[in-house]
Amino acid sequence: MNKSAAPIFSTRLTVTIKLPLDKNVRILNPEQVILKIGSNTYDFGAFCYALRSRKKRNIHKPGEVVLGSFLRQRPRQILQLIRALSHLITDGGKRMATVNAYAQSLKAFLDWADTNEKSDCLSGGDATRDTYLAWAKDTGERYRRQEFGAVWHNHRLQYIEELLEASTGGENLHRGVRKVKYSRSSNGGTDPLAPLDFAHAIALNQALFDGLCDLVLKQMTFPYKLMLPATLGWSENHLWVFPSQTWRMVPYQWDAERGKRTKNCWAYDYAAGRLATTDEIEHRYAGRFRSERRKVAKRLIAQAQARIDSANANARDRVRIMLGMYAHNAFLFLFYCNTGANESVVREIETDGEIDTTTLNQKFRSIKFRAGSKPITLTVPAAFMPSLRRFMELRRFLLGDKPFPYLFFTLGFLNAKPAGQIGSNSLYSLYKSLLRVIDPKLPRMGSRKLRASVADWYQRHHDASVTAKVLQNSEQTTQKRYDAGSATDHREELSLFMNSVSESAKKLRVLPITAVVDTRPLEEGGRCDNFGHPDAMANHVPVKPNCKDSQGCLFCTHRVLIACEEDARKVASAAFVMEQVILGPKHEEALRPLIAKCDQDLEKIAAFGNCRAMTDRVLKDVFENGNLTPFFADKYQLFLELGVIA
Repeated sequence: MNKSAAPIFSTRLTVTIKLPLDKNVRILNPEQVILKIGSNTYDFGAFCYALRSRKKRNIHKPGEVVLGSFLRQRPRQILQLIRALSHLITDGGKRMATVNAYAQSLKAFLDWADTNEKSDCLSGGDATRDTYLAWAKDTGERYRRQEFGAVWHNHRLQYIEELLEASTGGENLHRGVRKVKYSRSSNGGTDPLAPLDFAHAIALNQALFDGLCDLVLKQMTFPYKLMLPATLGWSENHLWVFPSQTWRMVPYQWDAERGKRTKNCWAYDYAAGRLATTDEIEHRYAGRFRSERRKVAKRLIAQAQARIDSANANARDRVRIMLGMYAHNAFLFLFYCNTGANESVVREIETDGEIDTTTLNQKFRSIKFRAGSKPITLTVPAAFMPSLRRFMELRRFLLGDKPFPYLFFTLGFLNAKPAGQIGSNSLYSLYKSLLRVIDPKLPRMGSRKLRASVADWYQRHHDASVTAKVLQNSEQTTQKRYDAGSATDHREELSLFMNSVSESAKKLRVLPITAVVDTRPLEEGGRCDNFGHPDAMANHVPVKPNCKDSQGCLFCTHRVLIACEEDARKVASAAFVMEQVILGPKHEEALRPLIAKCDQDLEKIAAFGNCRAMTDRVLKDVFENGNLTPFFADKYQLFLELGVIA
């Protein structure tokens, strides 16, 4: 029995077309089109062939297809899809990153459809609807297998539905299809960084920007001493920079870690900022005789010296350009921190590269595509203007005085391409290739994380209206997305509360019952010896005394405890009722410090004279038998009737 011949894949003639389409562009042969969306390319013409190679294609190159599997109906259908993607940008106001997600979903859909013998998926009518329903079913099964999350599940359904309806004229393809309900996060937004991490990251990026700018713009010589912030905790807060692909090594990489690296660069002494000597490194190389090892060491040291001399003589040396781009990305990080801008907004900022010397607060205009192409104006703080002016100087150097419309840019692979618009992963590239190497403990910091951290800072120092103005959204959005604070802050604030409880307990006075004169009894236990003149016992008290809220009396200097059974039962009853109404984290955060204060008060009473046995008896009677004071018994009954307590 003869085996069927393997398909023969081959390339074909192609043309690259950029989205959005120009008004005068006419696509005569859709089967030849490679579509360029931002910096990414997609071989849409290959979808006109039923058999396509799974081999990964090279960037800007066509994928391999079986020419004999050409689908005659597909060119017209692919043309409609290309136009639909273009309309997402021109009419829908979608940003390039979003349209890329549409294109990726479309590729996955068409690959799946043609593999499952559904090549009529773009024909319209029942064929398109049946294919879409099958796609939705497959997507749901893969979601249940946890191949991807809820967000991508819903995007796969939404993106394909929109593109199919736009290209085939179909309607309501989503009928009968269920999306997954999900919450963005527990607080509805992105959690901010811990304040110390945020401050450390800003200091680190500022040091990188300032130091590398000096190296590049002042033509400083290699080896170059790059100063870094003391928050790193190193014995010496600097790195030595060499004109090599391995241009720096941090302290933890100097010893055993260095021996594991593929490129050791032993000729460079990264700790001392000089070239190594032959005696220091000869043992690093293989050779039967010492003379052979020394010969290799001398040759590599000589090459390293020649490399340093070449880089110092060339103002536009490749490593100098590379380090300049690191400075560019460090400034991009700082720009997010100082403006609180959205990533999509920053990518679209245009500039002529000039700033007037009299300008105190530079303003940039951009577009927020997600808000219906809303115009956005970003204002650079006055304190950040010196860094912005320095960046403009760096920008001119890196561009070689060639015009480029956008404020931020990339020079592509190995910094050897013409300037292009930055992608959506610029900050992650900086974090992965440099920040995390310098400080492995530094948490990942994307643009959303930085925006949330900026919002958190403004929320703590100003009100929601100021924060909303800085972030250029509504107060409702500000409170919904950025009011949560960081987990570290919550722990610190709870710690402050508990400390204040302890501090208040130390200051609390306990008097014998015979000393009670001219005082006002309190339902929470104790008496007030100066009603109408509240005074907090400590800073950061959970409830500020005000002579109106009885809970505030717990932290007032004018409250005195009486060493008697009545006060002990009042305090224990208050603690009992508050313990019962804790139903979740919010109640825990609000009531736990108050319960802790009651515990401290009871301990104070127990420690007074011979009151220990009495206090223990009352505590047991309240918590085990439920014998509360009349005031708290009524409250407890009310909570039961209202269903607050089960």
